[in-house]
Amino acid sequence: MRKIIFCVLAVMLWSQAVDALECYNCPNGGRCFTTATCSELQDQCMTIFFKGIGFQPPKYAKRCGRQYECDILNSAASAGVQATCCDYDRCNR
Repeated sequence: MRKIIFCVLAVMLWSQAVDALECYNCPNGGRCFTTATCSELQDQCMTIFFKGIGFQPPKYAKRCGRQYECDILNSAASAGVQATCCDYDRCNR
């Protein structure tokens, strides 16, 4: 009986790991090689672009996120922020 319970738990944990989205995670831009496994609520990989102001250079960040965050950031595009979102592993390269 214990073996059956253990097998069921192992399959459940494995299936959650398989379903989790993996995205590049770089809060400060630059060359990005770090990845993160997203939570079950995070269904998008995001690249967020911040337009430079004055003499400041533009910046960007990459991370896990949700579709509504992309929508909100893109509605503020005139404020110098733009988000690109995608929904498969490491798509925010």
